Amino acid sequence: MVNNGIIATGPASTAGGVATTFTLPQDTDNVVLKFTASILGGGVSATVQTTDDGGTTYYDVARTSIISNAISGNAQWLSIPVIGSGMRTGVVVTSVVATGSVQSFGSVAGTIGSAAASTLAQGEVSGLPLLSTQGRVFLRYTAAVTSIIAEVADIYVNSESGTA
Repeated sequence: MVNNGIIATGPASTAGGVATTFTLPQDTDNVVLKFTASILGGGVSATVQTTDDGGTTYYDVARTSIISNAISGNAQWLSIPVIGSGMRTGVVVTSVVATGSVQSFGSVAGTIGSAAASTLAQGEVSGLPLLSTQGRVFLRYTAAVTSIIAEVADIYVNSESGTA
């Protein structure tokens, strides 16, 4: 388990949020984010981002819903892929089966598309896996947050390797 206990410094960031980096162990099989927050005057969401160039450029992996009062029992959870599934949520593909009949699919295999930083909608997954052991959690705020009582983003990892 890696517990970075990310505590934000507030919404006054020129980048539109507050970013905190983390480093994963080399042989990581599963990564999970637990996000809790209690703030006044707005909401906050957490986006897990990955990099392929050592931290110069980041890409979205998954974003929580926007929350304002989620304590430990009502945390937002994200399962972060270490192997790409290519499944992106929020993509709507329609298929006409018969005249007047349309089917829509919420996730589409092999359609990662763009995953530029801070482009995911709340509760959306890009389909991009972690690209390196370095990543970051980016906290985005809505409205004019008047007070941050508490916000914590914990990154949990495990490995099935017998030598890790």
